[in-house]
Amino acid sequence: MSPEKQAAKGMADPMKPRGRPRSGQAHQAILAAALAELARSGFRALTVDAIAARAGVGKMTVYRRWPNKAAVVMDAFLSLVGPATAFPEAPRAIDRIRGQMRLQAAFFNGKFGRAIKALLGEAQFDAELAEAFRDRWLTPRRQMTRRMLREAVRQGDLRADRDLETVIDLLYGPIYYRLQLGTGPITAAYMEGVFARAMRGLARPSASA
Repeated sequence: MSPEKQAAKGMADPMKPRGRPRSGQAHQAILAAALAELARSGFRALTVDAIAARAGVGKMTVYRRWPNKAAVVMDAFLSLVGPATAFPEAPRAIDRIRGQMRLQAAFFNGKFGRAIKALLGEAQFDAELAEAFRDRWLTPRRQMTRRMLREAVRQGDLRADRDLETVIDLLYGPIYYRLQLGTGPITAAYMEGVFARAMRGLARPSASA
């Protein structure tokens, strides 16, 4: 199943439901409504009122959970879209990283990738969005990648003398660069090339032999 189809499962019907949803249902309805309204009107025109109306909840229900619309949107991406780009199962951490990079490429090639691109642009002028994008999207994903890299070092596939923050930038920076500047397609082949070139400098000699 593609990343978009997996994410769409959580967005099957973001329109206002009958009656007031329960707490857990309300939370998911708000997240789905945020993505639907974002796609409909864009971030700049998006309002908490519109999210609440589509989710079938009161505006204060939204504010009890999130401080602003930016936080809602980024949590929506993390909750409804994030699982589509989770690290796949594999015996070795380095293969999980490689597989996740391919999922990330597929994700950025779809409509959610275009939404992320738009949010990155808006974040240059909206401090709340910039903070939410960093704290709710980038930071958790970097933390997961850091854990994978540490495991790859432990398993002997990566050198232990490399700064992990720099390694993350080396692996994932090209994706965001192409996404934002449109310098070329983000294909599986492109990601394989990025991964292979990075491994030339990151892999332990015995692992790359």
